[in-house]
Amino acid sequence: MTSTLVVRLSDASDWRLTSDSPSLTSLGHEITGDVDLPTSEVVELLASHTTLAKKLTCSHIANKCTSNTDLALLTANLLLKDAGDANPSVRSASILALAALPGIEESTVRALTAALSDQAAQVRRAAAVACSRFFTHTPNVVLECGLVDALYDSLRDSDPIVISNAIISLDTILKNEGGMVINKNIAHYLLGRILQFSDCNAVYILTLLLRYCPKTDEEIFLLLNALDELLSSKAPAVLVGCIKLFLHWTENHSHLKKDMLEIIQTPICKILSRNVPETAFLILGFLRTLGDIREVFGPHFKYFLVRAKDPGYLKTQKLKVLPLVSTKTNVCSLIEEVKPFCSDYQSFREAVSCVSALAQVSASAYKQCLNIFIMLLDSPTERVVIATLECLMSLLSSPVCKNELCSTNTETSNPSPVFPEEKDIDGIENESSKQDDNGDIKKDALAVPDIPQDLISALTRALSRCSVQEAAPSLVLYILGTMSAFLNCSPDILESMSSLSSVSNFSNADLVTAAARIFLSRPAQMHLILASVLSNAFAIGGASANRAALVYAALLEGPKSAASLLGANDFLVLENLSVQDG
Repeated sequence: MTSTLVVRLSDASDWRLTSDSPSLTSLGHEITGDVDLPTSEVVELLASHTTLAKKLTCSHIANKCTSNTDLALLTANLLLKDAGDANPSVRSASILALAALPGIEESTVRALTAALSDQAAQVRRAAAVACSRFFTHTPNVVLECGLVDALYDSLRDSDPIVISNAIISLDTILKNEGGMVINKNIAHYLLGRILQFSDCNAVYILTLLLRYCPKTDEEIFLLLNALDELLSSKAPAVLVGCIKLFLHWTENHSHLKKDMLEIIQTPICKILSRNVPETAFLILGFLRTLGDIREVFGPHFKYFLVRAKDPGYLKTQKLKVLPLVSTKTNVCSLIEEVKPFCSDYQSFREAVSCVSALAQVSASAYKQCLNIFIMLLDSPTERVVIATLECLMSLLSSPVCKNELCSTNTETSNPSPVFPEEKDIDGIENESSKQDDNGDIKKDALAVPDIPQDLISALTRALSRCSVQEAAPSLVLYILGTMSAFLNCSPDILESMSSLSSVSNFSNADLVTAAARIFLSRPAQMHLILASVLSNAFAIGGASANRAALVYAALLEGPKSAASLLGANDFLVLENLSVQDG
């Protein structure tokens, strides 16, 4: 680009260096790193009366002076002279080059101080940036020569770009001291002029204002009044920065949050309607950090719906946000909108999790969700089935029942179930004490609600599929142990999986745990299977498998004596187990 500018000026009649001179063209290539330019030619170009030649030369000097000491010495006087040139462009270029020159700190300080109060805004902008560049190689000089105070004075400049550059330089120079100091006067002044800055600079200043904490409620409300107009900004970055500052200043006034949400609802929805995926993704991610937004954004849920043409990352983000805007009036519509994406290869897992979260909003949503899960459990894709099983277990372990709503606060995602490998003895004793008179464990003890027979049948078919067992063996074993009171086929499925334990990669402890839990529910069917599983666990070895086998072998002697048997002697347990097997 620089070379092109040089060539375009080759016909200029007022050049002291003519177009057939190779120096200017070489300088353009040098700035781009193509060729090396002799120092004598750089000095000759710097003495030119052409503004563009001087600017290119100053840029070259700033880049090369640290590695070429001769260049710095030969050009210093010319740059100091150009710092007083009548042309503002030449003065600003010279100031930037001077800030990079080593060995002339005293002269540079005088030039920078004068430039910070120059009549031309262009020069003041360059001087504010040059202070930061000067600090990189002479930090002590900058801190001691009064440039910091001059930069603070520049905050009162009439040009907003000068103010922005001064703030950035101050934050760089004072980094080791915690950055630029923001006191009451500076905070009120910057916020009062915030609308004059560009979007980028406004975001930087809003972030900087997070360092300031108002001292009184009166001051807080005075500052919030200045933020009102920014809360309706059409620029996403400015809007987000303003919201963060609002929340920071009102952390002790939570009742104001709803008022803020009502103000930002319109600009947020307009941003989402622009169909810019990257911006929508970031805005949705930020909304997830705002907590409960359903009351304000719930009536406007259509702006958050997933569309088929959305990229995968945006689908995922929208599916995480939809539960946050769900209400009793729109939840059924949301579930129907999410349902097609439960089979989408890009977002099926998030869609299933979303449906599970929506099910906790109301009783009707719970029933609708179970019907969708029944359909998904018969899906030909194992990944969809496994995702459905995970979310189903999370949903069934939640306090939601199909006939009543137990919780209205919905999380955006459901954690995958934890597969227990071991259980302490007290837990086993408590679990065993929940058996009825016939020796079968009570369904109430399983901490899951009653589920429809159609779901039990679909669950049975899914768990019986070999592909599902091979893809997620620990999950299948966990479900068999947890749902054994409902699944009549659980002993048969576990017996078929026990034959695969030697060739599969799932933990033998999971198999032992599942067998013992099914035994608590169905002792008559599981007695021989449990004995076989325990024998295999001892044969295979492994600390966790052996420990699980010891715990549940002790259980065969009786829940009340399990603790004493294990505490007395582990060998005694082995001996008793072998006697029983015999």
